[in-house]
Amino acid sequence: MTKIILNGREVEADPKQPLIAACHEHASAVPMYCYHPGLSPVGSCRICQVEVKQGETPARVVVACRTPVVEGMVVNTEAPKAHEARRQCLEFLLKNHPLDCPICDKAGECDLQDYSFAEGQGEGRSVEPRRKLEKRKSLGDVIVLDQERCILCSRCVRFFEEVTKKPQLTVAGLGSRSVISTFADRPLEGNYQGNVADICPVGALTLQSFRFQARVWNLTKAPSTCGECSRGCSITVEVLRRQEVKRLRPRPNPAVNQFWMCDHGRFSFERFNAPGRLAGALLRGRTGLEAIDPADALDEIADLVRMHGAPLVVASPWLTQEEGERLRVLGGANHFLSPAPNTLKDDLLHTGDPCPNRRGLGALGFAPLAPAEALERLRAAPLALLVGERAVELLGAAALATLPSTLRLVVLDTHPLDAPAACIEIGVPDASERTGTWLNLDGHAGTLGIARSAPAGVAPLTRTLDELVRRTRGALAR
Repeated sequence: MTKIILNGREVEADPKQPLIAACHEHASAVPMYCYHPGLSPVGSCRICQVEVKQGETPARVVVACRTPVVEGMVVNTEAPKAHEARRQCLEFLLKNHPLDCPICDKAGECDLQDYSFAEGQGEGRSVEPRRKLEKRKSLGDVIVLDQERCILCSRCVRFFEEVTKKPQLTVAGLGSRSVISTFADRPLEGNYQGNVADICPVGALTLQSFRFQARVWNLTKAPSTCGECSRGCSITVEVLRRQEVKRLRPRPNPAVNQFWMCDHGRFSFERFNAPGRLAGALLRGRTGLEAIDPADALDEIADLVRMHGAPLVVASPWLTQEEGERLRVLGGANHFLSPAPNTLKDDLLHTGDPCPNRRGLGALGFAPLAPAEALERLRAAPLALLVGERAVELLGAAALATLPSTLRLVVLDTHPLDAPAACIEIGVPDASERTGTWLNLDGHAGTLGIARSAPAGVAPLTRTLDELVRRTRGALAR
């Protein structure tokens, strides 16, 4: 490590990282547009200027993203000359930027707004009209571009060049005619397009699915983990007024997903908003499934265990470690559903394995079971527990409807199942409504966070399983 003087105090900095990284690491606010810690620095926006003094040379203002760390350098991020240089850059950037903050999706989390306020740059001196550029330009089925908002930071260009290794964007034109464009106006493609909307600092690149859907200050944000493959990317779940999940975005995690996530995971939030949730419990009676108190449903399950012995347990691969530890006590044979790999596997993040907790459940003693094989095991079992969100989805409601009525099938899932074999059903929280841990394919623990409340009458699955274990302890001991 290299020692430098930063705003009057001695700190240690990584010589392999640019000066701006050292400033941010030690809580010194330095603005940035073109710089991103996951991309190569280019120093094009000039907003990250700080005052630096080395040895006997006079102090000078430099861009922090392109300045290497040198032993003994004295850095002042709050120098008047640095602030004046930033204000000049902001005045230049705001010369052509439209005044459409009230309708911009980036409003509330826009760096251009924040830095203009922080630097006190509230007016411009030029009287020439702003340049006219294309608005609402579709770049494919994911991204919409507002060219007039773009400040040409080139983050999006570098993302495709350096992260996906498939260049798709470029800075076209010269001087004042420069714009971001795709090659030959071809639409963007690939499973990582949504990341350019995340890294765009000013709202020039926006998600088609999120445009005009919510104001960011109305979103409740909770750290969580993506469950669409065994990579387990760290994400943030964003909920509109604590009800509807509106957006999933990547959360920095150097050990797992860096700063990125795939579009398959990003747009999987719609499953959280599926209607018809199972709240409370259902018991099959003479007229079909009838509502019952969840405590009474647990008593009914305990009676079935005392009658038939330890059940066949078929768990969802979305089960957490904490839920699996409780569930394995109940079963004579414990399995988790293991669907076939999909075609989304790539060299960046997506593993093609749709089981987010395969490694964790395997460590708990759950054996993988293909959906077709699971159906055959269920046909031959007198009593079975189908447990966890999306378990019914993986097996298929139509296939489950063909199971014999002699099977006593207990279902713990987010949505009800209309099948003759299903005798007791209890609602459970989905991944946006519960806490827990998934182990990804490399053994890294990904934590789920509660972004919203579960429907009324739905208890945490860990609590439900604890109650069920308590009720069946005597029957399982025999």
